[in-house]
Amino acid sequence: DMCVVTAAADGERAGCLVGFSSQCSIRPVRYAVWISDVNRTFRVARSADVLAVHLLARDRRETAELFGGHTGDDEDKFRRVHWREAYGGAVVLEDAEAWFVGRVLERVRGGD
Repeated sequence: DMCVVTAAADGERAGCLVGFSSQCSIRPVRYAVWISDVNRTFRVARSADVLAVHLLARDRRETAELFGGHTGDDEDKFRRVHWREAYGGAVVLEDAEAWFVGRVLERVRGGD
C-alpha cells in the first residue's frame, strides 16, 4: 500500500509519501510513521499536534507521485488535490482509500 502523511502547523501545510509506517501497539492503539528529516513535511510535522495518515489505492498513482516526487518547497501540492480540514486542523486528502488522524505523542530521531 502507498501511504501519504500530511501535517499542518503555523499556517503551513505539507505532505509526503512515506516508505515506513506501522501500527506499533494494539492497546493502547499506537501508529508510527517515519518521515525523512530532509523533507519539508518533517519541518512542518515537528510543530504539528496531529498528523493525518492516508492509505492510497493503486489507482491513485498520480497522488502518490505528487506527494512522493515533488517538494512543497517548490509548489503547493494541495492545489492539485481535493482536501479538507479535520480534527485538530489535520489536512485530509479526499481521494484516499482510508485515512485517520492521530495525535503526536512522541518524536524520535532516527534514520535519514
